[in-house]
Amino acid sequence: MNSIPYCRILLTNTNIEQNDDFRKYNLQKSSKKTPNSMSTLFGKYFDKLKASKTEVADITGLKRQRISDLCNKDNSKPTPSEFYKIILTAILLKHLSEIEFNNAINEIFPNRPKEDFLRELNNLPPEVKFILTHCLTQKQVEKDIKMSDGKISRLASEVVKDLEAIEFISFIEELGENVLETFKRIYGPIKTIDTLLPNASILNDRTNKVFQYITAYNNKDVENMITDFSDSIVFINFEGNKETMRKEGFDDVKKQAIEALSYFSERQQVIESMCHKQHSTEITIKYHAIAAIDFPAGKQGDEINLVSKSVFEFSAEGKIVRLTDIS
Repeated sequence: MNSIPYCRILLTNTNIEQNDDFRKYNLQKSSKKTPNSMSTLFGKYFDKLKASKTEVADITGLKRQRISDLCNKDNSKPTPSEFYKIILTAILLKHLSEIEFNNAINEIFPNRPKEDFLRELNNLPPEVKFILTHCLTQKQVEKDIKMSDGKISRLASEVVKDLEAIEFISFIEELGENVLETFKRIYGPIKTIDTLLPNASILNDRTNKVFQYITAYNNKDVENMITDFSDSIVFINFEGNKETMRKEGFDDVKKQAIEALSYFSERQQVIESMCHKQHSTEITIKYHAIAAIDFPAGKQGDEINLVSKSVFEFSAEGKIVRLTDIS
């Protein structure tokens, strides 16, 4: 299958920006401290969510002072467990989708290593690739994720006890795995607050709005696609774990949706499953399209077939405030 970046969603961007996989990373950007300001990128993200340190500490079992240190002290580095528990708990407490966890990683560790461990294995048979994936050398891993020489051995012998979150996240990503799902498998789900679904009438209303959006998308009817969007709508597109597009505000979203009409001569989304959560609705989509223009990863006339998902997040008033597409 010839995949075309950003090919299936209401918003499509033909400009692809390549990551610089070898640039030097820095966990914390230095910033001039001012009263009541957060000095680390961890703290700036936490502050942006306006989350309560006390509430997060109560739920995670971590000390409030430790959370404050991570928010304010450059020499305080979160462990994988701390990062997962604090950030995901804060996200859930603010009634955001778990998809926001990927955005948190990008904001807190914007310059993390992004070497592809498997780049040289892509042309091998899948069973051989699977075997070699589990035969990576310690030296190769440490070099690619910018870990100090011999640290894995020191971790195994408990000479060094703390693996940094940025190191573990880089390792997971470079294996092509989903970071959040990997954390869940290791540390278990986060149990926060009331997870009861809204009443049936609200769920029915959400279902109708999602189906209206999909029908309008298939009909290239932009006005009905965006009719239930809030003025502050945010659209985000992910390819795997990488955020490839973000549009904010009703006007920008509408403009891009109109521009995307010319990208495909045919396009169709079919809902295969739907899952309602407290503040969001997630659908799995079977997507088919034919490219009407040349793309960097394909050409006019290419047929696109893929399965992906979309997450619609709703306000208390029933407006769609965020749409996240993941392919």
